[in-house]
Amino acid sequence: CNAVEKMEIEIPSGFTKQMNEEGFISKTVGKDLILAGNEEWEYSGTMYAVYDFLEELGCRWFFPGEYGEVIPQKKTITIEERDRTERPSFRFRNLWYSGWFPVSATDSARLGEWYDRNKMAALKISLPGDGSVTQLAPPDKYFEDHPEIYALGKDGKRHKEMLCMTHPNSYKIAIETVKEAFRKDPDRISFAFAPPDGFPMCYCDTCQSYFPGFEGKGYGDPSLSDLWFQFANKIATEVYKEFPDRWIFTNGYANRVRPPEGVGKLSPNLGIQSAIIAACSIHKIGDPKCWQRLLYKQILDRWTKELNCVFIYDYDPGNSLVNLPFPALHNLRHDIPYFKDRGVWGFWTEGTNTWMVTHLNYYIRSKLEWDATEDVDALVRDYCEKFYEKAADPVEEYIWTLEDTIDSATVHETWGRLMPWRVILPSVIDKLDTLMESAEKAANNEKVKERVHVLRLTHDHMKLYLDMEESVAEGEFGKAVEDGEQMLTIRDEAEAIQTGLLPNSPDWVKNFRTSLEWHMTKYQGLADRIDGTSGELVSMLPREWSFKEDPEDVGTLYQWYNDPIDDSWRPLDTTLYWEAQGLQDEKGWGYWGKAWYALDFEVPADQPAENLWLTIGAVYNDGVWVWVNGERMNFKMDRHWRLGYHDVRTPIDIDISKVVHPGETNRLAVLVSTGMPGRNPRGGIHRRSFLWEAKAEPTGGSPDRADPAE
Repeated sequence: CNAVEKMEIEIPSGFTKQMNEEGFISKTVGKDLILAGNEEWEYSGTMYAVYDFLEELGCRWFFPGEYGEVIPQKKTITIEERDRTERPSFRFRNLWYSGWFPVSATDSARLGEWYDRNKMAALKISLPGDGSVTQLAPPDKYFEDHPEIYALGKDGKRHKEMLCMTHPNSYKIAIETVKEAFRKDPDRISFAFAPPDGFPMCYCDTCQSYFPGFEGKGYGDPSLSDLWFQFANKIATEVYKEFPDRWIFTNGYANRVRPPEGVGKLSPNLGIQSAIIAACSIHKIGDPKCWQRLLYKQILDRWTKELNCVFIYDYDPGNSLVNLPFPALHNLRHDIPYFKDRGVWGFWTEGTNTWMVTHLNYYIRSKLEWDATEDVDALVRDYCEKFYEKAADPVEEYIWTLEDTIDSATVHETWGRLMPWRVILPSVIDKLDTLMESAEKAANNEKVKERVHVLRLTHDHMKLYLDMEESVAEGEFGKAVEDGEQMLTIRDEAEAIQTGLLPNSPDWVKNFRTSLEWHMTKYQGLADRIDGTSGELVSMLPREWSFKEDPEDVGTLYQWYNDPIDDSWRPLDTTLYWEAQGLQDEKGWGYWGKAWYALDFEVPADQPAENLWLTIGAVYNDGVWVWVNGERMNFKMDRHWRLGYHDVRTPIDIDISKVVHPGETNRLAVLVSTGMPGRNPRGGIHRRSFLWEAKAEPTGGSPDRADPAE
């Protein structure tokens, strides 16, 4: 720094609560090369200048660790004359590992190195973490003497994890808490708070009177936005009077996604971390074929118009936990410049230590978050040439084939949900196979062969998942479990090369409903029902049943469960939810409401009716009813973890012994109800159904023996 000062060279410097002073210079002065940057506060400008120069020399860090490193050998370095100043497009450039997949101390250290080398920056500010609202009034300090400031639950009791948002003492204590924090620490930039994760609420009469009844378009629950942002804005407004240069941060998440309607002008020191978990993760912001991304744009445009500070909490990968590829480059090259144009301050990206799932996503993020004008095509080409050398061409085409396929898909996906890969990929899988083979043939040294092999493992892992899901659709549940076992073997091989490429789930995630292990457990249970373990197969019901919408909800009155199957019904696959089969409009709004499935089936005349069970593989629903031969059946509900209806991925087992007629044609009818599209825009039967003879009454998620409903 002293040397630069003596040369009277101007470099980025200073620090304010706006946090926009970051940057560096790369400049030649005679025969000297000056690499220097802002080192005040949390800034690391000089380090970034050095790594930027190393990139000019051909060094790359595409992935953490030795596996992702490219360091060229050069005998001579030529430095052209230069005078360049760089500043980042975004203040916050953070990506962190969530706990969905294992993260060792070594993995964390590797991420930190990768972070620095690719000019990422979190900046140490107070963030609105889930449950941080209690920092405004710590329960150990206030609960005993001021229980009235804590949220009233449905049970009539006060709950320490959430505040009442209307009691005068809530405001008084919260405002004083924030002011006192700023008084004690003049360098503190922000105070942040947010409700606990989920759907926080206060049920006192005053809080409830503020609800306008709007849907949040997050999880479809009543929106808390009006009440919450009135609460946050009052605190921010009072704090602003004494500390106009400090920030009050909260989040727009879950039932607080949309901007409020009745709060008025928001305080200039109020900022938001926008976390729209419900927005489709495979389409671009504003994509005309995706209503979720159209609404995302509407929401973000409003937030960035009404607030001085908006930053993004997003999810990458934005799909389920089965470790399939999550191509997102087509989104990133469109969305990140959009965020820049809207004045967004940056990103807190929830990532996972699964680098062959996200592949280039994080690297491209780092480049665009530093410079939103970067050419993504050129970045991908550079990656392919430096990482795969003579195999660059087929790998590049492989990457863009996957990207283009996802970009053009008309299905929709949100974080934690299962993408219908067997709708998306079959049309291009042969091409991907050919490109993979070409890359293997072109690999020109041991290092490149290893890198191509890791891509091959990821490719084969993806194909096995497709085979697994198709096996389930064909009723070959045991084969599906075998496919899953092979996927686990592939993960082990990838992890032996370097941890974090394609890892296995930690134990606590294996029971989560979109993990590979959870599905293998379910598929094994289905296999046990029909392979002699728990029972014997009587009949695998066809994939295609007759289907009819019931938007007026009159089917039960007209007893459609007894109607002849005429031209008013149409065929529909029962191994795939109905939106993925085209039941949606041009913006992707799926059909919602009531709809019927019907099937006439035979039971052999010599089949004993005793212990005869029907298993319906799984149903996306917010209500499901079943009739056999005109009798509505009772079955035990395997309740969704949060909602009151049958779990959308758990089989439905029904004892039909007393209503089935061996040797005759039997009628099966299923009525499915779905709510208005929200985070989970899908409905209908989506897994193969069958008849089986049970050796004993099913247990563990299966129903009681049940007579037809009265």
